[in-house]
Amino acid sequence: MPGPESPVSVLITCEHARNEVPPRWQPLFAGHEALLDSHRGWDPGSLDLARSLSTALSAPLLAGRVTRLLIDLNRSAGHPARFSELTRQLAPADRRRIEAEYWQPHWQAFGDFLAASAAPVVHLACHSFVPVLEGVERRADIGLLYDPRRPSERAFAAELRAAIGRCLPGLRVRMNQPYRGTANGIGQQHRRRYDGRRLITLEIEINQALVAARAWSARVEALSGAVREVLNKLGGDVRGWPFGTPSG
Repeated sequence: MPGPESPVSVLITCEHARNEVPPRWQPLFAGHEALLDSHRGWDPGSLDLARSLSTALSAPLLAGRVTRLLIDLNRSAGHPARFSELTRQLAPADRRRIEAEYWQPHWQAFGDFLAASAAPVVHLACHSFVPVLEGVERRADIGLLYDPRRPSERAFAAELRAAIGRCLPGLRVRMNQPYRGTANGIGQQHRRRYDGRRLITLEIEINQALVAARAWSARVEALSGAVREVLNKLGGDVRGWPFGTPSG
């Protein structure tokens, strides 16, 4: 698996891993327990997948420590949705404190990893989504989110979709669903600094209906195996597939 001598470095992230609120900020969330437990508070199952991938790939994991309703680690600095309606009204000094304690360390660690890696980086972000949103059913079991303008990401996503089909036949794997792969987020922001020969960043979105099913643990293991299969295909020459593909 990718390691110190590998032609690629792998980084796993899970921005919405938990719905925890630090004691200092708990009064803000009084009466909002249902909101915290909802998809707006966190991504159930995402940390299960992230930990499985980290173990299977011997890759470091950056996981969020607080609810996204305190501050959303998958939103860039200045994005209007980085703070929720529960924290947006805080004094500027309080918002800066939250940013410094929770958002900045996550983004700094991500950037430091990319800067320190001599090899191209494959970044895999783990998320989950509700089966039905605003009365509309999401017709995907797994979504692979990437930038279609980057040939290396298109190639990687296509190979992963095929590998998932072999490991988990019958599941609906959709490209750039239920969200666009180029939406604001930690991966998208770093695409601006690194081209497709230096960075592949892909989000794996899991339907929460799978998380609630009895077969969830087995599916997580199979999905990790599919990712490992694709990474093994990189072989020993990063000038080959997919990093040798001219960047869009």
